[in-house]
Amino acid sequence: MINVICILVDTLRRDHLGCYGNSSIETPNLDRFAEGSALFNNAYIGSYPCMPARQDLWTGQLNFLWRGWSPLEHDKSDMVTLLSDHDKTTMLITDHYHLWQYGSGNYHFSFNGMEIIRGQEMDNWITSPDIPITYPASEHKLNRNWPKYVRNTAHFRKEEDYFAAQVFQKSIDWVEQNKSLSDFFLMIDCFDPHEPFDPPPGYAEKYNPGYTGESVIWPKYGDADRMTPEELQQVHALYCGEVSFVDHWFGKFYDKLEQLELLDNTMVIVTSDHGFLFGEHNWLGKHARLLYQDIARTPLLIHHPGIKPGVVYEELVQMADLTPTIMQTMGVQVPSHMQGESLVPLWEHDGGCGTEETMSGLEGTEANIGSTTVGLPSSGGIRSRQELIFGVFGGPVYCTDGEWLLVKKPLPGNSPLYWYTRSHYNNWDFGQQNLYADSEERLKQWDGERFPTQYENAHPGHAAPRLIRDEGDRESSPLVAHDELYCIAWDHAQQHDVASERPDVLERLKQGMRNKIIQIAAPKEQLQRLGLDETDRQ
Repeated sequence: MINVICILVDTLRRDHLGCYGNSSIETPNLDRFAEGSALFNNAYIGSYPCMPARQDLWTGQLNFLWRGWSPLEHDKSDMVTLLSDHDKTTMLITDHYHLWQYGSGNYHFSFNGMEIIRGQEMDNWITSPDIPITYPASEHKLNRNWPKYVRNTAHFRKEEDYFAAQVFQKSIDWVEQNKSLSDFFLMIDCFDPHEPFDPPPGYAEKYNPGYTGESVIWPKYGDADRMTPEELQQVHALYCGEVSFVDHWFGKFYDKLEQLELLDNTMVIVTSDHGFLFGEHNWLGKHARLLYQDIARTPLLIHHPGIKPGVVYEELVQMADLTPTIMQTMGVQVPSHMQGESLVPLWEHDGGCGTEETMSGLEGTEANIGSTTVGLPSSGGIRSRQELIFGVFGGPVYCTDGEWLLVKKPLPGNSPLYWYTRSHYNNWDFGQQNLYADSEERLKQWDGERFPTQYENAHPGHAAPRLIRDEGDRESSPLVAHDELYCIAWDHAQQHDVASERPDVLERLKQGMRNKIIQIAAPKEQLQRLGLDETDRQ
């Protein structure tokens, strides 16, 4: 039987890895892993941001058309529950505190075992008033929760104390102690390199040597030009240091898998939920005006005993596809309601070898992997996918075919819009307390399945729409209302909106989006608010 290890690395930009063409950031271990694995060149997010992405992974569905940042629904089956029900040993090792945090967190309940590492970001943990709060930059430049992070990490003395080191050391310990198990699923959810960008000493210095100014370790999201170019360069250096730090400790875990010979009967997945902007489009953070390619296009590497090392797949894939891939690999029937497509046929069809072609490089540069590339052959399943859609609840919906990208805006008013839930009407934020007054208002409007909501489309927060308190709250409009179209094959930075120049492509992707929304049986009002309902079209 095949074991599965899924490693989800938060906020890991694909273009910061050597295997995806970067030559300046040190990621030797992920590059080494890529050499022995399959690399997916067109992997995208599904539901954005962090917890919606995990909801896609746990459920195998695109959840952003139903709800945003929220717990798993109590009346819906998820992958971990199904694996456990089929006598698979399931284990979670994580410092991603949103998994258990109020407002989002019941993702850990179904695992047979779990290792929870406390203290990341704004985790409600250490409260001691005796810990001095020091600031690496002017207080107004840092996230307002900086004091909480200082208290949570005041005990750090050596590299092994830092979060990524703890996550991968616990993972090393687990595989060492459980190496005789067969048929196990190990979920490793590593919060780094997500901000705060706080790698151990020595990692960031190599990317910005000699810097003596302020270090904005945990920046507020917003316009990048509010910072000096030197400060912005330091923020990026801190992030690059985090990436190399994660790579170093991933390497230790990978070495252990090789030492224990677990790679002979284990599928190992490495991916991320989204990227981050470091001044691109004059934005620092995730929640920019659009889900640009640096945010939406993700790394995906898969080792499998049946995959020829170095193969590159060009198929369009996203997070929800990993769910049936994991279940099929472990011999568990995939429920019909799951919308993802298993990737297993890719390597079963061609024996893991693909079509022999010379790879000319990724992102315009030479990639540090093998020379085998897989195209888009026969029909059926994942190979027949022509487009995929992604987005954030209540915002624009995106459709790409790998060459073009459509940003479909809602109609003026962005209505009707409903949040669907049968069990979690009381909180839809990633705050750590229940706002009773808001919960009371939501419950008044909840019909047992959904309640109305609204969402501001410009610079979205975190998929936490506003509460409807009066009729005026039922509508909103984006700052840029027209649909946008980009040829991402040559305009990766999305500098040139060509919607007016290529109406043929615009209409084709609109129809592809409409078909996909219907195919996954999304709420019909999504078609209405996007102007894709055939009855409303001119």
